Amino acid sequence: MSLKEISSYQNFFIDYKASLKEVIAKMNLNSNGSVVFIKDKFPIAMLTQSDIINALGEVGDLSENIYEYATKDIISVDENSPIEFALQLFSKHNIRRIILIDKEKHFRGVVLQESLFDYLGEDIDKFKIEQEVERRLEREYFLMQQSKLATMGEMIGHIAHQWRQPLAELGGVFMNLDSAYEFGELNGKYLKEKVKNGNELIKYMSNTIDDFRNFFIPNRDKELFELSKYIQSAVNIIEATLTYHHIKLDIIATSTPIYILGYPSEFSQVILNLLNNAKDVLVEREIKEPKIKIEIERLESIVTISVSDNAGGVPNEIINKIFDIYFSTKMNKGGTGLGLYMSKLIIETKLKGKINTSNTKNGAKFSIILKI
Repeated sequence: MSLKEISSYQNFFIDYKASLKEVIAKMNLNSNGSVVFIKDKFPIAMLTQSDIINALGEVGDLSENIYEYATKDIISVDENSPIEFALQLFSKHNIRRIILIDKEKHFRGVVLQESLFDYLGEDIDKFKIEQEVERRLEREYFLMQQSKLATMGEMIGHIAHQWRQPLAELGGVFMNLDSAYEFGELNGKYLKEKVKNGNELIKYMSNTIDDFRNFFIPNRDKELFELSKYIQSAVNIIEATLTYHHIKLDIIATSTPIYILGYPSEFSQVILNLLNNAKDVLVEREIKEPKIKIEIERLESIVTISVSDNAGGVPNEIINKIFDIYFSTKMNKGGTGLGLYMSKLIIETKLKGKINTSNTKNGAKFSIILKI
């Protein structure tokens, strides 16, 4: 049994340089609301209705090239591949659609995960599928834990930066008390004042520990949370590190609070990872006047959170690989290649959103698109 029998979209391919207007016109011919981008007669990406909605929220010019908004989680296989092969692909890998090609590598159709399951119906060995799903969940849980361990290592550095200044100030309080005693200037009022200063510093350090501890507590249930609050939670963790490296951080947000239904701790983890990556590349490239900007933009029921820097951008040869698992430009410096992969996993599976990257004239820009 071949995959060709359940493929669709055979007449809905379009050149990857197509404009938004051309894509919408093509998509209107397709009841399933999807198009496949072709480059040199080879399928390279799929654009869905939700991708178009996201694009419309950012692109005003209908003549603008729309390829960068396409969903990239696809895989190409021969049209005559058996259905069992497709079942294994869907079960073992984090993909949702297969592009079919023939021997000449021409586009022949698309097979969606849900279409395959609907087609097989009762013929599916449910127990086998449950096993595959369980293995995939175990793998993702292991990767999540591995990513958090790597993040915890980075946290130690952040704590050091957070505590360096208050510890120095606390040492100064003790020196002042010692000097005042030596010169006979120590009285009750002076002592109370210095003790108060010391207690405020200790309270600040204690609150810092709470911030770090709470950051790693996962949310088991979805909840309604305010975006800016949990963006600030990530900023609180890394702010002292950015100050240490003389990196300026700007946050541009709407005056009206924006609420999202999802998992706030995981969302904060993604923001922290993007800030960490921006910090690392700014330091590595020794950028003069380094800057990071967080911008929150709302358009009707869509909100875009972008994190950009002025480090020069992502090289074109790797920009389409940076969300791949175990891909890292910092392997020789302890990088795991899990940070951006886990960020993509969290945004797409936990928050039902989309994350992408692009280059601006000054540097890289990571955009998270969520439904309000």
